[in-house]
Amino acid sequence: MIVFMEIKDITFAYQDKIKRLQHINAKINKGEITTIIGPNGCGKSTLLGVLTNNHQPQEGQIILDGKMINKYKPKELAKKLGVVHQQNTAPEDMTVEKLIFYGRLPYKKTFSSHTDEDEELVNWALKSTGLYEKRKETIDSLSGGQQQRAWIAMALAQNTPYLFLDEPTSNLDIYYQYEILELVRKLREEHSLTIVMVLHDINQAIQYSDQIIAMKDGKIMEQGNPKEIVTEQ
Repeated sequence: MIVFMEIKDITFAYQDKIKRLQHINAKINKGEITTIIGPNGCGKSTLLGVLTNNHQPQEGQIILDGKMINKYKPKELAKKLGVVHQQNTAPEDMTVEKLIFYGRLPYKKTFSSHTDEDEELVNWALKSTGLYEKRKETIDSLSGGQQQRAWIAMALAQNTPYLFLDEPTSNLDIYYQYEILELVRKLREEHSLTIVMVLHDINQAIQYSDQIIAMKDGKIMEQGNPKEIVTEQ
């Protein structure tokens, strides 16, 4: 497999100086779904924050497509990585379509208007997430699962080859959890996206991942194929 991201000896601590990540080494393969799993507080979301350049590690490097991630300019990185955070908020009266147009900001100059390409990509994101018929509705009128799909659609509109999802199924009923995970799989299969996500459900991780990174206490315990990593032991 072609490696698109190398995680080299990453150590990270917040201002409290307690190390949340300790000497993390891993590789993310292009065109695969890689899922980070582990108990609460083990550093899953923190690691995702480092991988998307939201957190700066005290030690180590993240190499993205052969270049250190902190060497990318913000707009340049936003054209490579689409990120959906665990908690997202939007004004109550904002329409689905308007939210998704925000995904086109990395390609815009100040006060520039929408182009045909913007319209095309927003419509593609709406259709890919099953929200085209809901495009004129407000975000607050959607169900929890539909709202999560709207945030994923905004990331898709960035037109990036890589998508990062922090617990995309959290706070959703089981039906909507599987709806989101089926969408993730479809995006990988139909659009060749490389996807990295944090999940807390080990069974879902086994079912929907090509690779699993298993964490505990800020360290990676195992990485590899789900069938090899998740055993009776």
